[in-house]
Amino acid sequence: MAEDQGERTEEATEQRREDFRKRGQVPMTRELSTAIFFLAAAGMMYVASRYFLTNVVEMFGRTMGPEMVYAVKNEKITEVLAFIGYKLLILVGPIFLIAMVIGVVSQVLQTGLLQVENALSPDINKMNPLNALGRIFSMKGFVELCKSMIKLLAISTILYMLLKGEIHKIPYLSTLSVEQILSYLGMVVFKLLLTVGIFMLILSVGDYFFQRWQLEKEMMMTKQEVKEEHKSREGDPLIKARIRKVQREIATRKMMTEIPKADVVITNPTHIACVLKYSDKLPAPQLVAMGADYMAEKIKQVARDNNIPIIENKPLARTIFKTMKIGQVIPRELFVAVAEVLSYVYRLRRKKKKNNSTNVQAERGL
Repeated sequence: MAEDQGERTEEATEQRREDFRKRGQVPMTRELSTAIFFLAAAGMMYVASRYFLTNVVEMFGRTMGPEMVYAVKNEKITEVLAFIGYKLLILVGPIFLIAMVIGVVSQVLQTGLLQVENALSPDINKMNPLNALGRIFSMKGFVELCKSMIKLLAISTILYMLLKGEIHKIPYLSTLSVEQILSYLGMVVFKLLLTVGIFMLILSVGDYFFQRWQLEKEMMMTKQEVKEEHKSREGDPLIKARIRKVQREIATRKMMTEIPKADVVITNPTHIACVLKYSDKLPAPQLVAMGADYMAEKIKQVARDNNIPIIENKPLARTIFKTMKIGQVIPRELFVAVAEVLSYVYRLRRKKKKNNSTNVQAERGL
């Protein structure tokens, strides 16, 4: 039994998933942002190739031509450096901006808007070298190492195959202009970015599903953990039972205080007792107390102690007990039956008052 409770055989509950999410433990692959970056860079080169080519040729001509010689001779090298910096900014700036946007978008696509609790609080365990070694030699560390080796091998193979297909064109580059050479190199870089991007995208899909499978396995729970979580969420059954018992006792005491103010108790006669009260402020007689078996006997005893009439009416008592709740007024379909009972009770009261009055007069006459 202890072994069964120690084995993680149960699916993770929503609460456990939420706890993992709050700690930042969600399935996520870094390769997706890399793949999207390569593909976006390739697309950007394809769409804005003329823009890149024009600026690179202009920068190449300014730094490798007569203008550079003139700037060196006239000590205007700072102007050339400022020009180079500006061109690099307008060429590289959009790429860095796209990389930043892609990093955010790729994470949101995988995890949604994730808010990690205690994200800025220092964790001493992460600074422990033994823990670091444990992470390196763990299953996750081994998988990360394998992914790095696969990426290095794949990118090297792609680069080799691409250059192998283009190597026969290299001797002819000397006959081309600077613009043609740069255009050719841009085409080669575009192919490299596109091929690597597609490979990284395939790798990221496989890695994401692996990360998801690994996290699901880590989140699995033992039967005891499920019970404990259910208890903490729903409350301890013993405590809840105690609360319900106290609530019933309070309701019973309140109900008993209403019996002396009532007009009649309708019984089954032995199993059920229903207490009715009527006043001018109520639209109809109101059920102020009821009970079965032991509680019915207590109600009748309180009624006898306070001279409340107890009337036997089996069909009416059963109907009220089954269809009504304490505090409700009598429904229309029971008006006639209840009215007959109350009419009988009021006749008894008038008769009792009349007898009491006669007895008082007789005592005075004596």
